[in-house]
Amino acid sequence: MRRLGFLLVAVVAALIATAGPASAHAVLDRSDPVAGATLTVPPSQVTLAFSESVTTDARSITVISPTGQRVDAGDVRHGQTGSQVVAGLSADLGRGTYVVSWHVISADSHPVSGSFFFGVGVAPDASAAASVSTRSGSAAVSVLAGVVRFGAFAGLSVLLGAGFFLLALWPAGLRQLGPRRLLWAGWGVTLAAAVGLLLVQGPYGAGQGLSALARWAPLSTTLHTRFGHLVLLRILALLLAIPLLHAIVAGGRRAVAELCGLALVIAGTQAASGHAGVGGDAWLATAILTVHVLGVAVWMGGLATLVLFLRARSGRGRADDRPSRSGARVPAARAAELAGVLPRWSRTAMAAVAVVILTGSYQSWREVGGLPALTATAYGRLLLLKVWFVALALGVGWLAHRWVVRNYRPVVAALAASRSDTTAGLTAHSVGPSSTDIAARPEVAERAVAGLRRGVMFEAGLATVVLAVTAVLVNSVPARTSYVPPFADTVFAGPLTVQVDIAPTRHGPQTLHIYTFDPAGKVAPLADASAQLSLPDAGVGPLSVPLVQVAPGHAIAQGMQVPLAGTWQLRLTLRVNDFDQYVTTLFYQVR
Repeated sequence: MRRLGFLLVAVVAALIATAGPASAHAVLDRSDPVAGATLTVPPSQVTLAFSESVTTDARSITVISPTGQRVDAGDVRHGQTGSQVVAGLSADLGRGTYVVSWHVISADSHPVSGSFFFGVGVAPDASAAASVSTRSGSAAVSVLAGVVRFGAFAGLSVLLGAGFFLLALWPAGLRQLGPRRLLWAGWGVTLAAAVGLLLVQGPYGAGQGLSALARWAPLSTTLHTRFGHLVLLRILALLLAIPLLHAIVAGGRRAVAELCGLALVIAGTQAASGHAGVGGDAWLATAILTVHVLGVAVWMGGLATLVLFLRARSGRGRADDRPSRSGARVPAARAAELAGVLPRWSRTAMAAVAVVILTGSYQSWREVGGLPALTATAYGRLLLLKVWFVALALGVGWLAHRWVVRNYRPVVAALAASRSDTTAGLTAHSVGPSSTDIAARPEVAERAVAGLRRGVMFEAGLATVVLAVTAVLVNSVPARTSYVPPFADTVFAGPLTVQVDIAPTRHGPQTLHIYTFDPAGKVAPLADASAQLSLPDAGVGPLSVPLVQVAPGHAIAQGMQVPLAGTWQLRLTLRVNDFDQYVTTLFYQVR
């Protein structure tokens, strides 16, 4: 069994090491026909090249004619590489604008989609792309996918965290029903979530509805992907853990090494199946995220176990908590256990939090890239929300730690003194009620434990919120991929000073702002303004850009369609009166 556990670790390492260079979430690099191009001869196929390998199905590419009819042959296939997708077209394409809509699954298991247009025999109509919606998938399936991912995080945290707490900090808890139930509940939720991931990934990635959960084709597609292989490996590790967990619960210690190996497999497959599993430094990112997952599990799963520990220690759920024949409680049997477990947990939690912060900082830098992306992207804002809740949980944990130092240790000391009938030397170091008072009134100790338990439960609730935000975060496009800096430049058109602002600078719809000023720096009203876009390197354009004057010296083009990445040329024609007209040209980079 030990050899098998380490073999699974080696398999995970191999999967991590073979992750090829890629960017989190696939990006369309180029297409043939080129987006926005005017063709004299109808093309026989559409070819899309992405930044990483993608998974496709028969509906990954659809091409719509000017009359709204689908003209692709439905034979979507990979080209020369896994990052290239090809779809055949009908042979009798007529004149007009054709819209290509695509939907694929990127290497990090998340679906990405988009659309562009080209013209046959005529210049393409830029408004056509806006009239065709891309496949967005089923909202119900998306919600279900989020719930399953949350279950995977929560179950893994409880399983690994409770296992660590019981083995390293509270071995006596393995003999109690509550902690054993918590451990097996974590195992069950983790297994159910893994099975759920296999079932929901296919419909979620293909944009299908709930009915697809019962079909074999989506599941078969998932099982042939790297994501499916990692989830299957996680399920295998969970099944292999069953006899080992039974042995541990029964009091055996020989299975600890094997369980640690399987825990590493479970955490590693969780880390490798998301954003960390792709990229030029995938091996490093996956290794660091695996450590991050383990740190989170020790912290959050430990909190859940600590609630049970304090519940048991407060006189609930244990037969020996009943009053003795003399009418007095018998708390001293638990004083030594309290004094031993809580300090060790405090040190362990501090170390786990330090690991979480250090590894999380690396992951944040890798997925965000720069400070502007934190507030300019949905991913960055979600990350800030997560950091806020983590900070709040850490604050609560610090207050609980201070409370223990000031109040709870004297309680433990008093409980111990009550058994030995010796209180000498304790009162001088106590804070709050004296040791003698507490020994005489054990209900004071019970209230102290209850107060600490409420604080731990509140911290555990905040940790649950953090897991929920994380489940949403891993399903979002990383800020490094989605963020593009806005473009701003100042040019001259005759005597006019022209300020140009464009955002975002990603291919697709953009917003153009034009401001004009006279030589004195005052606003220069325009009688008329027009703009044209072209991409000289690809022979695209010129594309007409309609401008609307919203104020004197201020014109806007909203929804300006830029169909392709590259260095675009923007030509502005500005007329200030019936006689004076000026032209200026500038270039800007589109991702």
